[in-house]
Amino acid sequence: MKKYILLIAAVTLMVSCTDKVEQKPAETNQEAGLPDGHPPMTGMDALSQLSDDLPPFDPDNPQLELSNITLTAPDNWLRERPTSSMRIVQYSLKNSQETKIVGFFFGQQDMVRENIDRWKAEFVELKDSKEEELMDSNVHMVILEGVYNVKPFPMAEEFTPTPDYMVLAAIVKSADGPYYFKVFAPKKVLQPEIDNFRKFLNSYVAK
Repeated sequence: MKKYILLIAAVTLMVSCTDKVEQKPAETNQEAGLPDGHPPMTGMDALSQLSDDLPPFDPDNPQLELSNITLTAPDNWLRERPTSSMRIVQYSLKNSQETKIVGFFFGQQDMVRENIDRWKAEFVELKDSKEEELMDSNVHMVILEGVYNVKPFPMAEEFTPTPDYMVLAAIVKSADGPYYFKVFAPKKVLQPEIDNFRKFLNSYVAK
């Protein structure tokens, strides 16, 4: 009887050990914490490859060369070194240096509508929304106004609903995939910048 008990115990122990060996750690979700409709972060591999071809950082050169396209920054934009590895380019306004115009790249994808809808969803109350197609539909420009969810940093869960805010954003096509440009600030700051933002996008030249 004791032999049977020992045999059963040994088999149970072997099965238990086998289960532990076969258990795999949970896979990490690379997109955890990203809002719905956000471009896939797997495109960061493409960004790493593309960054090797980017021109040296030159704050005095208004031309921005990306993939097969060139854009020219307005005179009142100051080019800065990006403060985040996710940003391919960053500007500040001369008259409001805390306001940043930032550019992103996430690889080949077609998510124009998803991203415009996501930008709209960042408002508690969207009071005005305008969309423009520029440069033979190679550029989609969006102007949004209303009560904006202002966050201390982009992926923060907490936010402060803030009235009289504006977002200027754009999706710019290139041979390697779309580039995203965005700036948000109080309406009184960005209202005078609409023409400059549009001028930047209308400077689009494809090689």
